[in-house]
Amino acid sequence: MAIVPDPRKLLLLDPEYRPSFLSDKFFPMFAGVLGFSAVVASRYASRRPLFSGIQHHILSTSIAGVLATIAQQKYQSHNAEKDAIYRHYIELHPEDFPIPERKKIGEIFPKFTPVR
Repeated sequence: MAIVPDPRKLLLLDPEYRPSFLSDKFFPMFAGVLGFSAVVASRYASRRPLFSGIQHHILSTSIAGVLATIAQQKYQSHNAEKDAIYRHYIELHPEDFPIPERKKIGEIFPKFTPVR
């Protein structure tokens, strides 16, 4: 059965939501692999041994992972702030967000008569 969408509850967190295991680890790991691959590609392009200067590999991997973590945190805080602003506006102006009346499919579409 469909739930009537209450605009005041749309932007609230789902109490049953559980983040996945990799939700906070994927982007830092991906950025780390990308940083490592960038150093390997630059070594390959300059015709040097791929793993020479291992400190460059370690440094670029860790910097990329930290930057990805910071970017992900900023993104999540920005979205949380935006949702809070929307929630506050909806609470201040409930007349702009009426609860829609429930309609059945038969009320929405006109009666179908086949043409033969």
